[in-house]
Amino acid sequence: MTENAVEFTRLMKRQGRFTLGPLSFAIPRGGIFGLVGPNGAGKTTTLDLLAGLGGPDSGSVRVHGLDVGTNEVEVKRRLAYAGPETNYAAWRRVGRAIDFVSGFYADWDEVRCAALLETFALERAKPIADLSFGEKNKLSLVMALARDPELLVLDEPTTGLDPAARQFLFADLLRRMQTDRRTIVIATHQLAELERFADRVALLDHGQLRLCADLGSLTERFRQLDIALPEAAEWPPQPGVRLIRRSGDRARVLVDREEARDDWHARLGGAPLAESALTLEELYLALVDNHNATAARVAESLT
Repeated sequence: MTENAVEFTRLMKRQGRFTLGPLSFAIPRGGIFGLVGPNGAGKTTTLDLLAGLGGPDSGSVRVHGLDVGTNEVEVKRRLAYAGPETNYAAWRRVGRAIDFVSGFYADWDEVRCAALLETFALERAKPIADLSFGEKNKLSLVMALARDPELLVLDEPTTGLDPAARQFLFADLLRRMQTDRRTIVIATHQLAELERFADRVALLDHGQLRLCADLGSLTERFRQLDIALPEAAEWPPQPGVRLIRRSGDRARVLVDREEARDDWHARLGGAPLAESALTLEELYLALVDNHNATAARVAESLT
């Protein structure tokens, strides 16, 4: 049995002018895996391909060793997917949609479904057309969380949830991790919450994989550093060092310890002032391209 729950191998998908990939990375079996990135980075497309909602232009996705394209029925038996764009309108009412979907899965728990409906304040008789965007996301979560799948895939699961519902959701996810065979994949912008629960994270930006690593190793690899610089010093490109902002003779940078030279600041005539670890959100903001462009413009205005 493979040790990976999911394996992406040179996966590519083109949608208009956007290209996802090629992506090659694995999600280990057992644990919570976070997929993060700005809007339009390709997170939803990646999860759709993982869940078998459409096929790639090239490459492959495997779930527990099974190719998603050629083993669709078995993969969907092992996998549950929830996303805010999932559409159940054809069944007209919440209860009818639940009754239809539940019949396909042997791991469906009717008692748990009833508890989820109560927690999310959804009524079986309510017309799906009358549901708000947040309520539609809650219905999608009910469909996934009422099951006990080996792989749970959640796309922006906190959309439309109040604080109590969010707290319930993450408590439920941790409960599911009491056995090593469960794997949860979450795409979300709620980075502070994700940092508390995830074991591993991947960052997508403009359809490309920027990093994929254990959260613990990221805090060791990347550091935020304040340095003093000669006021007239230029800022040439430095391997493994990204300028976050600069004002006069002070600069804040992101240092990748795997790529940066030991003497990079000395080469600029600079002196370190303070070093600190970063939160996942701080690291995300320093790495994504759109933030770097903003930081560069701010730096230019300050110098």
